[in-house]
Amino acid sequence: MTAGAGEAGGAVICAVHLAPTHDGEAAMVVELRYPNGGTATVQVAGGDTAAVMARAGVATAAGLVGQPWTVLQVREVRGSG
Repeated sequence: MTAGAGEAGGAVICAVHLAPTHDGEAAMVVELRYPNGGTATVQVAGGDTAAVMARAGVATAAGLVGQPWTVLQVREVRGSG
């Protein structure tokens, strides 16, 4: 597990799998678990998968399990200011 995983009450990746999209591409589906036991599912576009794995420092999607949700932040958020 990466240092800081779950830091400040943040969610941690608890499962990862691939799923087809409506246009025939593959997307990575990530399940997050929050400290209170709640879960959420997010989809990472196929084009962003390599950037997520690089940010987490892992070679496989399975290596994301146990990482903090923040490794999913690979795009700049616009309009937040």
